[in-house]
Amino acid sequence: MKHYIELILLPDLETPLFFLWEKVYQQLHLSLVEKQTNDGNVSVGVAFPEYNIEKRQLGSKLRLISSSKKELENLNINQWLSRLNDYLHITAIREIPEKIESYVFFNRIQPKNNNARLARRMVKRKGISYEKALLHYQSREESMSRLPFIKMESQSTNNKFQLFIEKSESDKKVTGSFNSYGLSKATTVPWF
Repeated sequence: MKHYIELILLPDLETPLFFLWEKVYQQLHLSLVEKQTNDGNVSVGVAFPEYNIEKRQLGSKLRLISSSKKELENLNINQWLSRLNDYLHITAIREIPEKIESYVFFNRIQPKNNNARLARRMVKRKGISYEKALLHYQSREESMSRLPFIKMESQSTNNKFQLFIEKSESDKKVTGSFNSYGLSKATTVPWF
């Protein structure tokens, strides 16, 4: 990873930070989907420099990180986010500092905490009725994730969901690719 673009979200009284995250990340996801390879991988990852697990917050900054300047230019993020210009500052492409002391993984976590969602999944997999599937989970206690998240909407199904994001540290750099959200369980991004 050698280059990055930083996006700074600028909320105000009428446009809160969580709303901006929804709009910015939805557009970012669409732009990354356009750059996917045939196997669904993307060469641009994301980092949340103000990530705070205790407060369950992502902060107001997002970094788009890539190994080449050309990949960030081809992402054309300014065009994708043009309608949000009043609420967003996008930096020029910058070089990542040479001395990086730590690396992190940002990956998506899909908690199994919603009995209704689990029941819908069982209906699809086992072909049983929704009522019967829901009965199966009736005695299961639901738990809530404490991870920061962004509310998203699937463009293919129109289903709304929470994109839970987990940060974990690594003592070494691991190269690879990212998913269409810029996240990965196996590829690190520099932490600076």
